[in-house]
Amino acid sequence: MFRACDTLVIASVIVLVLGASARAQDTPPERKEIPAQGALPAPVATPAPAQETPAPVATPAPEGSPAPQTAPAASSKQPIGGAARARADRGPDHIRGQLTSVEASSIVLRTRDGRSLRLEVSNKTTVFSLTRASFGEVTFGTYVGSVSEQLGDDIYSPIRRDSLSWLHKGYELRIFDEQLRGLAVGFTKWDLTRASVMTHGWVDDMEDRVLSIKYGPTEEEETDVEVSRDTPIQKLSLGNRSLLRPGARVFAGAHKGPDGSYAAAFIFVGTDGTVPSM
Repeated sequence: MFRACDTLVIASVIVLVLGASARAQDTPPERKEIPAQGALPAPVATPAPAQETPAPVATPAPEGSPAPQTAPAASSKQPIGGAARARADRGPDHIRGQLTSVEASSIVLRTRDGRSLRLEVSNKTTVFSLTRASFGEVTFGTYVGSVSEQLGDDIYSPIRRDSLSWLHKGYELRIFDEQLRGLAVGFTKWDLTRASVMTHGWVDDMEDRVLSIKYGPTEEEETDVEVSRDTPIQKLSLGNRSLLRPGARVFAGAHKGPDGSYAAAFIFVGTDGTVPSM
């Protein structure tokens, strides 16, 4: 069982890493516990807008969000869920690669571009585990994360609602362990591709292999993602440093110091041959 201080550290790390809340959370029908706030409270340093009364659709988006005229709105009958609504990711540098050596206070990995890079690891570094999962594990209310990209300005989601929604191609899908439910909820820009975005939220609707990932109370705050049969699907759980072994594939977030060294804030480790797809 986690202590209160441990859960605050974990919540702070994952919200920093995967993007702050883009808008207030709400509760999907018939799942009153979603998103849960008791097990892993939101970090004090970045209070989510959910602590206030959710704003109506006509209210301007929170500071830092795109101006209303640039974001498709339900009231204008324009498609919703476009990349223009994504907030900029201001977290640590994203580093993808394979571990080549592991020491007491550091790891060395070979990046995708062939560089050898050392990251400092401390008791402030949070380790997460990624294991294989299946689309059959996804149901209404499941808390998920996905990197996706809008397919085009004339390609719409098959999910029916009052307004059209653009369809996104999913590059990966992560199913969150229940103890991590509600963390990093929101919609942010991502760096997997030039136009990719990251969405974290609960599954609010499904149509075949298209998921509506909802991250706020309004109709605009959801992303419709197509998860093809080739899309990697993984389970995200809290891990520990014993997962850091040579050969493991990782996705890390690290802060670069003035001297050029990197300190790892978090490390996602693929287990059993799993490769993080973020």
